[in-house]
Amino acid sequence: MARPERHDCDYFPFYAKDGRTLHILEGKYGCKGTGFFTNVMRFLTLQEDHYFCLQDESDQMYFFSKCHCDIESGMDMLNIMSKTRKIHTLLWVSYKVIVSQDLLNSLTDAYRNRKNDIITIDQILVSYENNTQESVVSDVRNTQEPVVSDADNTQRKGKEIKGKERGGENKKFIPPSLDEVKRYCQERNNNINPQTFIDHYTSNGWMVGKNKMKDWRAAVRTWEQRRKEENPDDSDKDIMCRECGKRPWTNNGLCKICSKEKMSGSH
Repeated sequence: MARPERHDCDYFPFYAKDGRTLHILEGKYGCKGTGFFTNVMRFLTLQEDHYFCLQDESDQMYFFSKCHCDIESGMDMLNIMSKTRKIHTLLWVSYKVIVSQDLLNSLTDAYRNRKNDIITIDQILVSYENNTQESVVSDVRNTQEPVVSDADNTQRKGKEIKGKERGGENKKFIPPSLDEVKRYCQERNNNINPQTFIDHYTSNGWMVGKNKMKDWRAAVRTWEQRRKEENPDDSDKDIMCRECGKRPWTNNGLCKICSKEKMSGSH
């Protein structure tokens, strides 16, 4: 019999060196901050796929009881951990999901002899964004659709099933063009090189982890957030010009040449 897959761990490494997040928590909350930080990491280590959502009130009660902390100060400390990027900022702010890239990195060794890989931030983010989109569409439909009889419901369900069988749910993903990615990056002013982004996912078959990509814009936002987490003090270093993609940017995401061309074109 094959060994079942595991998506949790029994331990996590706790480094003796005092990091920025722990220093801030201890400065504001003393030993309470140290205990909360440690208990959060212990809790996530034991969770399936190492993340937890606090949108539901009962889940909040369970989480803070396990971390031995009151909700008010606990939420404040989680907000601090988000600002210092110890937990993923976008997932916390948008979905109240607690997940730490540093923790996932430290647990990678535990998955080396397993058949399954450790989950990625991309996979978690895409799953929550897709669920949110489906929920919005469902709410709109429920508001707009008139009341129908049981017979109509039966017919409608039959049509929906046939539609799914034809591949309606598995609609083919259409990769974005360079111009589309460029426009979206300009809207967000994130200085990501669109060509590098497209080359990366093209070479990987437009996959996010083991899953087929469903929303390339979510992947752009993940790149944006990851760069901030990896280089919090110098997040825009060595980023290429968002206009030509050839030269390092120096001003508002543009290299000197493209910046001058844009300025001359505006006069």
